[in-house]
Amino acid sequence: MNTTVRCGAVVVLLALLAACGNSGPTSPTGTSPPSELPPPTPPPPQINFPPLSGPSRTFIFDRELSYPVRDFTRKSRFVLYDNGAFELQYPPSQYGPGLFRGAYQNVDGVIMFLFEFQGRKSGTPWDDATGTLKGDLLTVQYVWDMRMADFEDGVYVLMH
Repeated sequence: MNTTVRCGAVVVLLALLAACGNSGPTSPTGTSPPSELPPPTPPPPQINFPPLSGPSRTFIFDRELSYPVRDFTRKSRFVLYDNGAFELQYPPSQYGPGLFRGAYQNVDGVIMFLFEFQGRKSGTPWDDATGTLKGDLLTVQYVWDMRMADFEDGVYVLMH
């Protein structure tokens, strides 16, 4: 049996040596000049979110826009500060204080919202939600990604 084991070991060793071959280190057959790398893409401009201070208007949830919304949306409100800051407020819950802040731009009654999120990667600066302001009503519609994160479209009315 000892002879059989030794012969088997020799056969395995010879098979391994044959599989590995006898090649030594190889070197490249030719060199090509390094290709030019495209210039680095500049980082998107830093967005400075204004402080939540100064005169403001508060809009409380009035009704859903097109589909039923959950209770937390029914209890939400937008606070728009005159300096371009805003805060979306929900009742505090097990998930946190329920405050989302950001900046907005108002151009002829069309409001573009940008939420301030940690680690934000945004393709265009003003792409989170669009609001329309008609009289005392603020209608807010979110982009798809925000809807998938449980933000719900709605109509808000100005608190007097």
